[in-house]
Amino acid sequence: MNLSSGKMTRLKEVLDNLYDIPRLKDHIKNDPIEFPHLYDDPKDIEIAGFIASSLAFGRIDLFKPVIRNILSFANGSLYEYIINFDPHRDIRHFESLYYRMCKGRDIAALVFILREVIRKHGTIGALFHSCYNHQTSLRDTLGSFVRHLKEIDTAPIYGEAITPRGLLQLIPTPENGGPCKRLNMYLRWMVRPADGIDFGLWKQIPPSALVYPLDTHIIRICKELNVTNRKSANWAMTEEITDKFRLISPDDPLKYDFALCHLGISGEWKEVLSNGTK
Repeated sequence: MNLSSGKMTRLKEVLDNLYDIPRLKDHIKNDPIEFPHLYDDPKDIEIAGFIASSLAFGRIDLFKPVIRNILSFANGSLYEYIINFDPHRDIRHFESLYYRMCKGRDIAALVFILREVIRKHGTIGALFHSCYNHQTSLRDTLGSFVRHLKEIDTAPIYGEAITPRGLLQLIPTPENGGPCKRLNMYLRWMVRPADGIDFGLWKQIPPSALVYPLDTHIIRICKELNVTNRKSANWAMTEEITDKFRLISPDDPLKYDFALCHLGISGEWKEVLSNGTK
């Protein structure tokens, strides 16, 4: 981070002031994390979070109704709905559903993949933990995790084992250098300590291993702070940004992610951060 030690100290003070949980909770309703917060059972929270993060691209006012519609199919325990999902019986609910390039069958395929993961591993977290190795990069872990998802036979949904473009959009991989923003956001929700925003359900993964979900607000703020000068929103950028925030919060570099994102959305970020780091 191109800041003197004095400016870094002042930036930390600004960030710690932004990390005001009672105030931040007011932003939950304007964030896809709203959906896992609708549930109390950790098994439901994990599934709702995965579905919500998978569809959290584009405009929030457009994807939130789609997520809400999907979750309404459960009519009770989301975990029970997923584990008992029957393509022949339940796919009719998805026929009129779509979001951008994702057709109803692509969304149904995501639900079916979750069913297979949970039937085999018990939880999504158990599969992720089986892919995790603290000696390798998170990029490798995510790549392995997504490969497991793609290996699941989708023939019960599509009539053949395929992964069309719409399904690939829902389960992105960092293996080609992409930032994998939505999966990194989901990991923040599941791994970071329970603080009223994130849930801390996956305790086997240290928060220090997480990397930043790169949305437009985080990128703009980080460029203003000279945290990154990279032009492309890729995996290299997310690692660079995360490394810089580890200087401020080594054990929990994503501590300020939610606050910074919503500071960016509010449009107040430039004034708040520039005043704090002068």
